[in-house]
Amino acid sequence: MVSTTGWNAINSISGASVLAALSNDKCPQWAGVLIICTTVWIICVLGISWIHRLDAVLWVLPFIVWCVAAGTGAPHLHGAAIKSPTGPNGAAAALSFMAVVFSFAVSWINCAADYNVRMPVNTPRYKIFWATYAGIFVPTVLVQTLGAALYSGTESNATWKHAYLAYGVGGPLKMALEPAGGFGKFLMVIAALSSIPNNIPNNYSFAMHAQNFGPWALRIPRVALVTCGYIAAVIVGCCAAKFFPEATLQTFLSIIGYWTVIHIIVVAEEHFIFRGGRWSRYDLDAWSKSDLLPFGWGAIGAFCFGFLGAALGMKITWYTGPIAQLIGKKGANIGHELTFAFSALSFPVFRWLEKKYTGK
Repeated sequence: MVSTTGWNAINSISGASVLAALSNDKCPQWAGVLIICTTVWIICVLGISWIHRLDAVLWVLPFIVWCVAAGTGAPHLHGAAIKSPTGPNGAAAALSFMAVVFSFAVSWINCAADYNVRMPVNTPRYKIFWATYAGIFVPTVLVQTLGAALYSGTESNATWKHAYLAYGVGGPLKMALEPAGGFGKFLMVIAALSSIPNNIPNNYSFAMHAQNFGPWALRIPRVALVTCGYIAAVIVGCCAAKFFPEATLQTFLSIIGYWTVIHIIVVAEEHFIFRGGRWSRYDLDAWSKSDLLPFGWGAIGAFCFGFLGAALGMKITWYTGPIAQLIGKKGANIGHELTFAFSALSFPVFRWLEKKYTGK
């Protein structure tokens, strides 16, 4: 719930920075956050059917924006504008960047089932896997590539640099679309509102996650839980836009992202090691009966050891782990790799002990 709220806020701030750049600060970032989050809330209140209908087509307009921005901004984009470091320092920079991208891409794994559950029961598993993977991989690569290209313009053009320092990501995008005139301004609005389809799963899944508190949570109307997620995102987004840098929130969310790696390990090892990879070994009717389910001591132990690995390998703005410091002059973020290793090695031991002493 914290993770979906945080990413909801970050995405809203990115869209709001575009509106601020377009309006020359007449629409401040906090107002843009409020506009985007409110629109997301309205769509989420409508329910899962409308979410599927809208998100199936809402990607088209932002895709047009990125294509036009790449074309009109091309004269200012230079692959050699920023010299890439080599050797250990280059490896450190690459590992740290990979960690950031991985953090937000892998976070969808906790939400995917909320939407894939609508698939027909006889849908082949490989189709669900590849559809989900492509849906994350393709836009991530395209947008990250364009983002890197636009940032290269800030290193070779003083006007672009000033726009970036003034408005964040919205500044270079405004400069890239400037040659398109009025049509470019229209595309800026579309670009700002493209945060909406990206945030819809965040807000809706907030409600789905909240229902995991227990059977009592299932009795709370989902509209009420969606509204709680909306209020939380507005507060965090507006405060972040007003009082502290977006990078601080991203750093915090990157730390939270380590738990997703542990989540993957626990689910996968439980399935393949302790269930033999067979779905027949699950009692699907026991999902809401706590007396038939393991308490989760094995998973708790894996989480503790996993975060120990993260602490040793993470590199963020205000902390660099002892192992991370060994790569390059400034260190490299290898927290995900160490989280994976520590949790993968510890979970089988803790889960075996849990089964031995609890029988579940």
